Amino acid sequence: MKAARLHEYKKPLTVEEVPTPTPGPGQVLVKIAGSGFCHSDLHVIDKEIELPLPLPLTLGHENAGYVAAVGKGVTMVREGDAVVIFGGWGCEACGPCVSGHEQLCDSPQWAGLSKWNGGYAEDILVPKESYLVKLSRLDPRRAAPLADAALTPYRAVKKALPFLEPDYKALVIGLGGLGQYGVKFLKILSGCELIAVDISDEKLKIARNDGAEHTLNGRDPDLREKVMDLTNGKGVCAAFDFVGSDQTLAAAVSVTRSLGKVTQVGLGGGTANLKVLANSRFEVAFEATLWGTLKELREVTALAENETLSLEETEFAPLDRINEVCERLKRGGVAGRIVVTP
Repeated sequence: MKAARLHEYKKPLTVEEVPTPTPGPGQVLVKIAGSGFCHSDLHVIDKEIELPLPLPLTLGHENAGYVAAVGKGVTMVREGDAVVIFGGWGCEACGPCVSGHEQLCDSPQWAGLSKWNGGYAEDILVPKESYLVKLSRLDPRRAAPLADAALTPYRAVKKALPFLEPDYKALVIGLGGLGQYGVKFLKILSGCELIAVDISDEKLKIARNDGAEHTLNGRDPDLREKVMDLTNGKGVCAAFDFVGSDQTLAAAVSVTRSLGKVTQVGLGGGTANLKVLANSRFEVAFEATLWGTLKELREVTALAENETLSLEETEFAPLDRINEVCERLKRGGVAGRIVVTP
């Protein structure tokens, strides 16, 4: 089969022929219909995030496709089933795993980010059939981003629900693939008015179309003052930072009310500094959320299947052009999500 492999950090991926895996007992081979290209993979390729990865490795953790073959003992799926693949695989034995939070495993086995190859390939070997969420109506190519771009903000918003009070506003900073879903889930799950921030006019327009009542340009030197004006000086009840830089985290902290919450979403960099009476109010909670659980992926998929959640605008690119996709994402030239298709 064909796969795009990472042989050396800070170098282009190599599209090459590799053996097609054979599923063992309990395992499933899925023919990839689409694999969303994620900023996390950029961080890995450029070695901005250091993981103990066995190179060469096939990246790609946001996957969907069709069951191609099943190993002995598999009963939940059969050949031809359309599925979206949960990628936060774990060891099954540590505290997070046994409590249902495998994506927080002490020894992560994530798809495409560990010893397991990911979905920038024609096929992917899935170690457990339970990691597959069946699709009944959605095209797997379009459903692939549900596995991360939608799942990650869904968890972040769900965990912030106790802070999301409808008589206050919420803030979303960064309207890329994840931030756009963040806006959607906040409109679905909370009664708060939203303030959306980005440096792209195109992405701000998308946020308005998705229901954000207020949009601000992140380059505005008076950004903090404008957020405070919009909240009548109260501050927001919850701020979600999908960028993860020192500057954006500082902005999120500075405009969050007492008893509010700041959430840093995903694998972005940046350092959050909270100093009461200097840059933060009292009793402001801070959390860095990561990905989501298998149960949460089932919930996200259900919301998309019943059309409560509208899918983002998605571009498709063949596997042979994956390095072009990588460069476009680095330049910030992607408004929504690009899905790599074999």
